Amino acid sequence: MHIDACTLLNYLPLPDIMKPMKRISLLLLLIVAISCNSTKKEESETTQNSEESIPDEVQIQQAIYDELMEVHDEMMPKMEDLMSIKGKLIEKNDALEELGLASDGTVYTEAIETIENADEAMMNWMRNFEPMNDGQPHEEIVEYYTAQKAKMDSVKVVMESALQLGNDLIKEN
Repeated sequence: MHIDACTLLNYLPLPDIMKPMKRISLLLLLIVAISCNSTKKEESETTQNSEESIPDEVQIQQAIYDELMEVHDEMMPKMEDLMSIKGKLIEKNDALEELGLASDGTVYTEAIETIENADEAMMNWMRNFEPMNDGQPHEEIVEYYTAQKAKMDSVKVVMESALQLGNDLIKEN
């Protein structure tokens, strides 16, 4: 919560020393409070006017970009989960190998490969994604961000599937 000096002045009690000047002090505080209020209104109107001055095309582009990045930002922390699960599966697979019970086709190695594919899908998307600049045609920007959103949605499905598979295998044993 942000409290500026003008707001704080509205809530300060007047010390006993100022009682003789109470009316003048109250008048000064009232003037300060009113000026702070009008400054806040001007700031609010400026912010509102700047949003209204953004062309519809740019707002559409930004909305699609924001949706895309929302999915990306949701999935990025799960990359660490993927690697953690992969490590646990490797440990389980190694333990089976030590006992002579594992082969290249175990469910663990398949799950590890699925996790690696999910990781690679995210890494490929990040390597290939290039934010568009405003100088390009609107239709081109919208088409690119829409295609990138579809790709990121696919990455999300692959990652969530790999996470689920890995978690299920860890819980089984």
